Amino acid sequence: MNDSIDHPAILRLRAELDAAWKGMGTLAQLDDVPRGRVVAELRTAVPDVASRAAREVGSEAVVAEICRYAHVGAPGATATVQTAVIWGDVVQSASEAARATR
Repeated sequence: MNDSIDHPAILRLRAELDAAWKGMGTLAQLDDVPRGRVVAELRTAVPDVASRAAREVGSEAVVAEICRYAHVGAPGATATVQTAVIWGDVVQSASEAARATR
């Protein structure tokens, strides 16, 4: 196993987390139905990439990378879109998926 933060699996995870984080900031601009689809995609895609990365480099490195993003917090919270809750769900699910590969 390669725990290097430059491992391609970690770079893919980082790209997925970055895209998800940036997507959080645009949720308030979407209508309810498209927003629900985007949130569903975030809640499945990020954990999927985390799980695959954990199989390649180990869960410890993957969870550490997820935690870096989790502590940044979610952008774009509004009264109608609780991005902090959604972001918390995304990173929690990703961490659980990474740990499940042990």
